[in-house]
Amino acid sequence: MKSTNQFTRFFATFAALVLVSTGASAKTDIKAKIEQLKENAENSKANLKQYEDNYGTVVANLKETERALKEIKKQKEALAKQTAETQKGKAGIDATKKQLTVLLNEENAKLETELKQIEELKKALAQLESNVEVRKRNIASYSEKMEKIDAEFASWSERNQSIIELEQALQAKEAQALADNKRLKEKKAHYEAEIAKWKKQVRVSEREYRNFANLTD
Repeated sequence: MKSTNQFTRFFATFAALVLVSTGASAKTDIKAKIEQLKENAENSKANLKQYEDNYGTVVANLKETERALKEIKKQKEALAKQTAETQKGKAGIDATKKQLTVLLNEENAKLETELKQIEELKKALAQLESNVEVRKRNIASYSEKMEKIDAEFASWSERNQSIIELEQALQAKEAQALADNKRLKEKKAHYEAEIAKWKKQVRVSEREYRNFANLTD
């Protein structure tokens, strides 16, 4: 059916040209039509080239976003592992701090009781004073350890905050990369449709150009 329609259009065009071939103005119109068809074909080729170039750019950009998404996935996995290890370290710090707090409370309670015993029991003054010195040394030791634990906790808090900020940054990058990926895929589909359209237009324009050109030969 398509071939028959093309033949019919060609025959009608040919017949029209034959009917007006005796006039100089008709010959000029045919040449002008041929030039117009030639220009249309060249424009179609230029459009096809432009969309093919754009398609190549989009494909390259799409590959870059996909590589970025893979890298972000690796970084998130590493971050998750680091977060688990950090939480484990915090649990150890909390347990040690709890134990030291119990020891400090015990020592303070004992110190208070034994200081009272010094006043109440003069006979046991020497022993009690000895015990006081021991308790003071213990308190000093535990207090020093508590300061170190507090310093470790402060350091952990800074690391934990850095991890949170890094995780947020990765989430933002991932969201942007996914948005870019979607946008580029949509562009790719658009350019593919345009390329198909203009390929078809090139074929039509070249065929019409050849048909009219052959009529003038």
